[in-house]
Amino acid sequence: MNLFRSEEHARSWSLYTRAGDDYVMSVSDWATVFTASLFKNRLDTDYLLYADAYVRDYRQALKDMGKSIPAPDRVLATVLITDIVNSTGLLSSMGDKAWNQLLDRHNEVIRSEVERWRGHEVSTAGDSFFVTFDGTARAVQAAHAMIKGVLPLRIEIRAGLHTGEVEIVDGKPAGAAVHIGARISALAGPSEVLVSRTVKETIIGSGIGFDDRGTHQLKGVPGEWQLYATVPS
Repeated sequence: MNLFRSEEHARSWSLYTRAGDDYVMSVSDWATVFTASLFKNRLDTDYLLYADAYVRDYRQALKDMGKSIPAPDRVLATVLITDIVNSTGLLSSMGDKAWNQLLDRHNEVIRSEVERWRGHEVSTAGDSFFVTFDGTARAVQAAHAMIKGVLPLRIEIRAGLHTGEVEIVDGKPAGAAVHIGARISALAGPSEVLVSRTVKETIIGSGIGFDDRGTHQLKGVPGEWQLYATVPS
């Protein structure tokens, strides 16, 4: 098995194994070491994709060494990922100071809606938010509230949602459902809430409407995925 995906990873590993041959760091520490320096801790789709791959390699490495870790804890959740449309262009035109002030106001709006709709903020990096909900309809409504809430800031955000089982790794959700949510978010248009078919089928009867956006291939995810833009009730 090729545990080390680059020389940088090998050097990072050597720093973390100075405590002795029996030292085993936590999954979250391992994922941080093997991803943060390479991906700058950005919550983008490639980071989400590779971070999970590194965790899988780590689990396999422990197994090969005869070590064991607890069985993964899996729960059903709705994953919501948002980001600001044309953030790079805005940053270039506004400059660092004005952009950071705008980002602070954007973050206040997003966090207010996360609290209002009883979501859980998992992480944020740059202008992206990763949030989970234990209610799918609330997640969709929260996304629309976020979109509406940032309009006075003269910016638009986009949102992607997927409902599925996530693996809880050191208290944080990970796995395929997170990747799918990230891929869907990347396909959403300005001020659009784009969701998977699973989301649609989960909240039938909620009063939320859906516009068919056709089938798509999601990078790194097998098969074709039917996507829908939601219309708030």
